[in-house]
Amino acid sequence: MKKTIILLILVCSAIFSWANEKAVIRIEKPTKDQVESFYKNNDVASYRPNEYIDLVLPIEKANQMVSENKGYITQTESQLKNNLTSRDLAGYRNYEDVLSELQEFAATYPEICQLYDIGDTRGKEYSEAGNDYYDVFNHEIWALKISDNPNEDEDEPAIYWMGEHHSREPISTEVVMYATNYVLENYGIDDEITTSVENNVLWVIPIVNPNGHKIVTDQTDVWWRKNIRDNNENGTFDTDYNSGSGYDGVDPNRNYGFCWGTVGASTDPSSPTYHGDEEFSEPEIQAMRDLMLENHFVAGTSYHSYGELVLFPYGYNYDLTAPDYDALQQLAIDMAITIPAENGGNYDPTESWQLYPAMGTTDDYAYGQHGIFAYTIELGTEFIPPSYEVDGICQDNLEAALTMFKRPNQSMAKGIITDAETNEPIIAEVFIEGIDDSEIYREPYTSDAEFGRYYRLLLPGSYNFTFSAFGYESVTMENVEITNDDITELDIQLQPATNNIDITGIIRDTETNEPIPNCVIDFLDSESGLYHTNSNGEFAISNLFAYNYECVIYAQNYEAKYITLAVSENQNTFELELANLHDGTFEDGNMGEFWQFGGDQPWILDSAGNNYSIKSGNIADEQTTSISFSMEIAEDNQFSFDRKISTEANYDYLYFYIDDQIQDEWAEESDWITESYPVSAGIHTFKWEYVKDASVSGGDDSVWIDNIIFPESSQVSAEEPLQKLSIIQNISIYPNPFILSNRSNSNISFQLKENMKDAKIEIFNCKGQKVKTIQQGNLSVGNHNFSWNGNNNANKQVASGVYFYQISNKEHHLSKKMILIK
Repeated sequence: MKKTIILLILVCSAIFSWANEKAVIRIEKPTKDQVESFYKNNDVASYRPNEYIDLVLPIEKANQMVSENKGYITQTESQLKNNLTSRDLAGYRNYEDVLSELQEFAATYPEICQLYDIGDTRGKEYSEAGNDYYDVFNHEIWALKISDNPNEDEDEPAIYWMGEHHSREPISTEVVMYATNYVLENYGIDDEITTSVENNVLWVIPIVNPNGHKIVTDQTDVWWRKNIRDNNENGTFDTDYNSGSGYDGVDPNRNYGFCWGTVGASTDPSSPTYHGDEEFSEPEIQAMRDLMLENHFVAGTSYHSYGELVLFPYGYNYDLTAPDYDALQQLAIDMAITIPAENGGNYDPTESWQLYPAMGTTDDYAYGQHGIFAYTIELGTEFIPPSYEVDGICQDNLEAALTMFKRPNQSMAKGIITDAETNEPIIAEVFIEGIDDSEIYREPYTSDAEFGRYYRLLLPGSYNFTFSAFGYESVTMENVEITNDDITELDIQLQPATNNIDITGIIRDTETNEPIPNCVIDFLDSESGLYHTNSNGEFAISNLFAYNYECVIYAQNYEAKYITLAVSENQNTFELELANLHDGTFEDGNMGEFWQFGGDQPWILDSAGNNYSIKSGNIADEQTTSISFSMEIAEDNQFSFDRKISTEANYDYLYFYIDDQIQDEWAEESDWITESYPVSAGIHTFKWEYVKDASVSGGDDSVWIDNIIFPESSQVSAEEPLQKLSIIQNISIYPNPFILSNRSNSNISFQLKENMKDAKIEIFNCKGQKVKTIQQGNLSVGNHNFSWNGNNNANKQVASGVYFYQISNKEHHLSKKMILIK
């Protein structure tokens, strides 16, 4: 009887494993509509425009498509497992192999190597919390620093090589380890490598996703892509046997913060491209973010498989030309031409979006946030090439890795920006005409805080530079020559500004042209403070420097609008406008002018059923339509609206966002339903977006919004303009960035010229949510110093990110930005 039961179990297990097995099927020369549909509904393994698209499908579905002559199978489960088999040569390393080898590198080359534990994995977090199921996943993320002074924080440009964001791509780890070993063995022998080690810093992260790497190398699931976050909180790792599917895990290469969203990513935890519940939710990606914050990277490569491609930013949506496109493309070409493709020719260099758009990726964050020339190299022609091909792929990709490492040695401008009076380093913007004035956004290039150092990778040519910082006179250098074989040194001293400028202006209602009294003008991230208009809608602000001030303006029952006040001696008078929020029921037959439209068609006022509402724009397949507005909210409250959906179920979605963070999504047929969401005090942006897939429509192919309940906005009652917190002097925040792992506090110090009654010192996150009250009460004349340990009011550590100290009372208000790093 026992033998019968055991046999039955084995048979059932075999049937179950086969039923969940997957394969890669190749469809040649797919149409654009097919590609869009495949990306929406399938796990896409690889895509080469005008050539093929590879899909990861259940084996029975793949076989069915083969029988219908719709494609052919290129990779199977057994093939991937066989390819992982060890061999006499390098083979595929597991986590322990990689760590042991990194430790050996550090011991063998101590003069140029230092090994760092830069973060924990999800598995380690769960194990350290007491769940022994995850003890085998108690992994750290390791980074090897290669430099002539690896124990020092030098004033040098940094490069990174990253391997294995995605679990099923272990060849990426092999390429990183191979190139690392080559650099170390040839330091002191090869002149170019020696020069690069002595003048640059190389950071090597062979396995970004160690837990996922173990899932694949142990053959638990050779199709697995994500990390092992316990999404359903059942205390174990869940995957359907060798399917790459399961409710657990987050796609690490969809979890980065710059333009984190739903394009090319999923909000469904069971999807292979699930992007997490918020940007940087995963400790592995927090480690990558913090590494970029702590070092002055100028370029880097993240290795993936497969497709024989060299990709460069941007990739978060269609038709995006990065400001540095020319120089980005040239480095992509320089690397691609060194890598032979399997069937002749070389790897293809291309913008990421031309392959397929995806939000939350390494490259877009590195470039968009930090200006790093960031690349993805898609290795080979399958996820896990046969082990006997590993050395060949590594050798083929070596020259491209070295090309990246050597890039800061030529065709670059660099320099140090200092205060002309004190010689102290300054964080200043480095603006290049014809590049940084692009319509496509990237955070401005700035010099670093520690050295005042900047680097700009450029093509040979002549450029006009402008260097600017708050409180300083700008400096413009014209016709700066960049050569192909050298570095252009351009040190700049900025003079403290002395030409104080007084500005005046008026803020009017967009529709009526009437002045708006008590409208707030809040200067962001500068010491210029908070003002408001008088009863005639007028404002007057004294003693400003020539500068482009980022501001937000708002008033009760009006929109909140972000603006730039470009103050100069020739520009000191401003006329501004705000739009009234109107009634959120739309029954006056007026949408109002406060809406911001996006996508392919604007939303419209709809009077169906004798009740007014707003309706999504009339869009076609593969198009989007969005509508949004911003407002200031006086105190924590609820934001609610009614929505009606008539779309193709599970394909054409209405998304709702608060501050670019997705709150909900619907693709269904439903009558009016009320939705409500908590919102904190502060300025928030609310957006509705309707997105259609590549084919088929359902219902009325539309969505509607109505009965928006606006929370109360702040009410300012003072007659005269609220002045800058001028009683404060010598404000400073140190250290900034504030690194929690250093076991120190962030300190804020300042002087008060007079007593400050009912003062509050608070910390807010970048969404305007208060996280900590540091001090509340009267402050006397003199010096003051306060500290923050990184905890919120519930005494729990907050996440890494941008925060604001705020000092305020009824008369005064001042905010100062800081960066917290765990």
